[in-house]
Parts: sequence; structure tokens; C-alpha cells
Amino acid sequence: MERDEVYVPKTRSDLGLPKEGDPALDYDEILGDTPIYTLYMLIRQQVLAFPAYLLFNVSGQKNYPKWTNHFDPNSILFARAQRNAVIMSNIGIAFMVWGVSYASAIWGVSEVIKYYAIPWLEVSHWFIMITYLHHTDPVMPHYRGKEWNFQRGAAATVDRPILGWQGRFFLHDVAHYHVIHHYLKAFIGDYYVSSDAPAFKALWENYNKCQFVEDEGEVLFYRDKKGQAIRRPADEYRVKTKAE
Repeated sequence: MERDEVYVPKTRSDLGLPKEGDPALDYDEILGDTPIYTLYMLIRQQVLAFPAYLLFNVSGQKNYPKWTNHFDPNSILFARAQRNAVIMSNIGIAFMVWGVSYASAIWGVSEVIKYYAIPWLEVSHWFIMITYLHHTDPVMPHYRGKEWNFQRGAAATVDRPILGWQGRFFLHDVAHYHVIHHYLKAFIGDYYVSSDAPAFKALWENYNKCQFVEDEGEVLFYRDKKGQAIRRPADEYRVKTKAE
């Protein structure tokens, strides 16, 4: 919760939800979106989440200062030694903006949209979808304080065979073998997690089931739109609600 760089879960207070047992708590009233609105929000995520993260740190670490972004060479995101690399990256992006504008003037905006903008959006979609599903799942824990360490954090990820053999070929196994860029499967043992759920079904279900985590506690699992969690921490790590 304090060390992840992206896909940091929203908390109960982030969503303005009263505590469990509060008479004012009505999950349906606050989280009960219609399927069409949920679809709209999901499409918005798939289209805008990557640039929003780069520009405004959306879904990023909440402890960072306001206006944290990936284009400021002095950002808290970067070490001092990376400053010149960020500046060079910005120059490259500025050149691409000029190149896209120049191409639009020569070949027309519609051609640039067809050959550049649409492929860029497709790449962004797959990038967001794959990384979101690797790190967002109701069965995976999040940690606070002394319960977090690099090993636990790295183990909280899921392999998914997205698009089957097409995903292995076109996406270079990035979805099928994500965990090994954290751990070797043989080393992680019983803590290895994978899911065979169809990719778009998993995207829809996880978007609905992974709504928020509690403000308290050091081992946390996502709760859904009804305030329910698929898993809960062992008793010694739990913060019990008034209802319990």
C-alpha cells in the first residue's frame, strides 16, 4: 500500500464509504453502478489509464506529492542519476508530437489516426489490460507497514494465458510468464498464482470485485461492490468490524 508504484488500491475512505456497521452505509447506493456505466468506466480505463498515470500519477502511489508525473526530471519518481535520461525522453516525445503534426499536415488527420493513433490505442489497451490483470485480483493480498517486504510484494502477482497461443506469439509471452520477472516458479512454490479465466471475463469480474480495501489492517484483500471479500487475512492479521 505504501510502496507500489501503480494500481494502488482505493481505500474505504477514498470512496467516501462509512465504516462497516454504520447506519449510513449503503453499498448499492454508493457502488451500485449500472452495467452500462461500468462498461463506460472500464473502456475509459483501457483508453486513458496509461497517459493518465504518466501525466497525473492516477492510480499511483498516494504518498507522492501533488502533480507527480513522469515528465518532470526532478520528480520523486526518479533518482538524481536519471535526470538526464528523463530530459532526453521528453525531447524524444516532443519530436514525436512534431512528427505526428507534420504527418497530419502532409497526409491528413484521418490517415494519421488510421495508421498511428488507432494502433497506439490498441497497444495502450493491451498494456493496461495485461498489467492490470497481473496485479489486480481479489485473491491477492496487499500489505501495509511491517507486514510488507520485497519478497511478499513481488509474490502478489498472477500469471494469465491471455489470448492463448496468439498471446504467446504476438505478446511475446509477457502475460503467460509474468511471475518469473518477479520470481522463478520453482522458487515461489505454493505461492505461485495463475488463472485460466478468459481475459475479458477476468477484466470485467476483477473490475467489479476489486473496489476497495480497508483503511485499517496490515494484510488486505479487495472488497467488491457489496463490501465482501473472497479472502480474508488470518485472524492475527485481521481488523474485525463492528458487525463481527
